[in-house]
Amino acid sequence: MIAALLAAFALAGGASDDPVRLTVTFSRAPGGAPHVAHLRCTASAARADGFLRAVGARRACATARRLSAFLASRPPSNRACAQIFGGPERARVTGTIGDRRVRRAFSRTDSCETADWRRAMPLLPRPR
Repeated sequence: MIAALLAAFALAGGASDDPVRLTVTFSRAPGGAPHVAHLRCTASAARADGFLRAVGARRACATARRLSAFLASRPPSNRACAQIFGGPERARVTGTIGDRRVRRAFSRTDSCETADWRRAMPLLPRPR
């Protein structure tokens, strides 16, 4: 029973000791100056630089591990989104979480993208 629960947890999000190596690139507007942050996590250590330093490395690592499946996937192509512009911010998260390759772009061009941005916080900065 416990083994089944642990396996389900690992499939749903990620193990709490998966190594994390992420680079987050963020700009306030298309073509704007990029801000870059790095997150490196092992089972025993966590390091963050750039804007992720303010979040705290351990918190950012826990978020990345919890969202590993979300970050490693593409947004569903069949979702209905309200055309409500949330802001000009853009971000890209690349790297690995455990054995998952992460390459996810974020924007705030409609309600779905804005919801994805909120879900990925605190890995992404809070919009203005």
